[in-house]
Amino acid sequence: MVLQARIEMGKAEGLRRALQKIEGQPRVYPNMLPTQASLRWSTTQPPLVTFDKRFWKQSLILPDPDEFWVEGDWSGIEARIFTAQTGDEEDLELFRRGADIHTFTCAKYLMAWAPNLVPSSPIEDYHLPDDWEGSKDARRVRAKNFRYGVLQYGSGAKAVLTIPGIETLGLDRLALVGRANRFLNARPRAVAFKQKVWEDCVKEKMARTFMGARRMLWSRPEDRAKEGLNHKIQGAVANMMNWCLIEILVNREPHTTRLILNKHDGMILGFKLSSWSVDHAMKLCRSVFEKEWEFDGISMAFPMEWETWDHTGERKKL
Repeated sequence: MVLQARIEMGKAEGLRRALQKIEGQPRVYPNMLPTQASLRWSTTQPPLVTFDKRFWKQSLILPDPDEFWVEGDWSGIEARIFTAQTGDEEDLELFRRGADIHTFTCAKYLMAWAPNLVPSSPIEDYHLPDDWEGSKDARRVRAKNFRYGVLQYGSGAKAVLTIPGIETLGLDRLALVGRANRFLNARPRAVAFKQKVWEDCVKEKMARTFMGARRMLWSRPEDRAKEGLNHKIQGAVANMMNWCLIEILVNREPHTTRLILNKHDGMILGFKLSSWSVDHAMKLCRSVFEKEWEFDGISMAFPMEWETWDHTGERKKL
């Protein structure tokens, strides 16, 4: 609790300093710097990505009267990219069907309420408990961490024991490791893919995304393996975002659109009211950001959650 309080105090102090620097200015133009080794962008002066959401929902950050903004956030894109590059059928089928992959993981593997689930199972077969709270349920959150921490980035089944808050599930260590092993055994292609990426990154001191973006790896062998796999997944997200932004802002509509914020797996675009309706803008955005991508013969689309708002601050989820 003390550590968390210190973290929150540090965030609040950083925000105070950022606001102090722009106090009294009627209009601010942030700097956008696509300079990070991870391919992520930095937005500074002020650091908008770290701004509390209330500033985007009230009166500090708003569109001009002659435009509206469209905000999009990719849903579970890292898990989708990892699955598209590995190809284990259960996860591919879950994404094809639009199932909630983290609820499935929770019910079948982590909590094992329904160990015989298949991707086509109806939700009543998940045997979710009466106190289930949907996407915010703490057990689903642990299952999401379980998927990322054990399968995607972890070194093996025992990585489950290091997941923050895993002890709150009331499961003993042997049970947790056993369930993690069952989860990994059901994904042999993902395990083999991860092992090969690790070995290649250690040997070659380099990693590339599926789009070819290179990152050199100069650290210790174990760190090269981790950083290389991160780049293949998280760097791919940045690659895709950059491609989509260039497609809209440069290739298609350079004079009537502008970039408000790039936040790695999401963005905010501004559209001129004199040239665009919301429906027209959304048709363009969906066609670019939700297109299918090819990964060595596997096609994967990447859905986004969408929201629009105008200079009055009125927001609408789409």
